[in-house]
Amino acid sequence: MTTSAATRSFPARQAAWLFQPLNDIPAWNRLLQHVNPLWSLSEIRARVVARIDEDDETISLWLKPNGRWPGHVAGQHLALGVEINGVLRQRVFSVSSAKRSDGLLRVTLRRQAGGGVTDWLHRHARVDQIVTLSPPGGEFVLPAPAPQKLLMLAGGSGVTPMMAMLGQLADQAYQGSVVLIQLCRHEQDRLFAEELEQLQATLPGLKIIVHESSRDGRLNNTALDDRVPDLADRTALLCGPAAWMADVSEHYADRGLSGQLQQERFAAPRPAATPGAARQINATQSEQVFTQNPGASLLESAETAGLQPAFGCRAGLCRTCLCKKQWGTTRNLITGLRSEQPDEWIQLCISVAESDLELSL
Repeated sequence: MTTSAATRSFPARQAAWLFQPLNDIPAWNRLLQHVNPLWSLSEIRARVVARIDEDDETISLWLKPNGRWPGHVAGQHLALGVEINGVLRQRVFSVSSAKRSDGLLRVTLRRQAGGGVTDWLHRHARVDQIVTLSPPGGEFVLPAPAPQKLLMLAGGSGVTPMMAMLGQLADQAYQGSVVLIQLCRHEQDRLFAEELEQLQATLPGLKIIVHESSRDGRLNNTALDDRVPDLADRTALLCGPAAWMADVSEHYADRGLSGQLQQERFAAPRPAATPGAARQINATQSEQVFTQNPGASLLESAETAGLQPAFGCRAGLCRTCLCKKQWGTTRNLITGLRSEQPDEWIQLCISVAESDLELSL
């Protein structure tokens, strides 16, 4: 019997892995991935076990994560990563299912223009595909214990974290009152219609109000008060289009109810386009100098200059775009806080320069 060169070299290649230094985590991860794609010493990996096309622009993926997944609280989000053209790309999604005994979790994503992660997943996501996950994060969760009167305000795909919360309430045999106002353009665009009807059978206090904008127009604050006369008595959870969320938030502030409103956001605030605010940025690693233009974040300015910083959510959630500011002053668009000391870490997607900067980029 003859033995091919490829066959003879196989044991040697495998044996070579055994001599990797114990602290070479990437090398061991590659070895484990050959044995089982889900195995990893450092990464949360998950297998796609089902794909559901909710409508032409929205899909749900049911995922089975490996043992490094710590579990989530209903309402939290994660960063899902896929390799696109040899580069790991990430985007943040709410988990749209409550915690389950079988360990499965669901993410629901609407296709976004621009050829990014959502577009790639719509075209390529399949059963048995392996993706990476970040640990769950976020504080957009139900208060504990759950109040006896809740209001959920969901616009479009903003219903996804609400589905996880409603599932959790059903699992807990919640006996309180929940009003869900679900905004959609057309009735046929309404996400999770069947599942919500099923939830009403296990949550007797759940009332669903569908606002179809093509028929009913925009849901303004007067209409909101009319739909929910006891709004002031309810703990409210808000997720949807940024402009609508801003209107609702202002309405709650005007009524002195801001403390009763929790909201989830997936877009960073836009910086003001202040005339004369262009700053010069020295990117030390790439040996390039670029300008932050008025109305642009540091991430957008770097991309305009041809740099390719790592990023994920572009909303300050996943921290993929963390970068060390070596000197200069920046402002966080979400908190308003300034970073003035040298060698501080900033998030490029939600930061703007307030002086010339030097970045480790």
